[in-house]
Amino acid sequence: MEIKHELTKRHFEALNKLSEECDYEDSRSDGELIFVLRNKLSPGIGDKTLSDLENWTMIDAGINKWFGTLGYRITDLGRQEIDAFPRKVSKPKAKHKLRTLPSRLGKPKGRLDR
Repeated sequence: MEIKHELTKRHFEALNKLSEECDYEDSRSDGELIFVLRNKLSPGIGDKTLSDLENWTMIDAGINKWFGTLGYRITDLGRQEIDAFPRKVSKPKAKHKLRTLPSRLGKPKGRLDR
């Protein structure tokens, strides 16, 4: 039986940001799994959002190797939720067709016109 969680836009933003930070930290440490510090996440991601994601096992908490403080990592379930998030498809904006306005001065006269 699969339990479906109601993820909000903030949950998805937190998962996206954490995914980017985890990928960046892993690339810098030769593939070693590093827990991302809390202050690396944007200020819009609060403790409640992180707590929800941790309870739903979409992220893991652990100790950061470099600073010895609490950090977070995204799990495979969290990455699956990012892929399943419905993206808003925007249709392209219609380009305005520019046209010249009729001249208020009339037809331009050339040097040879008299």
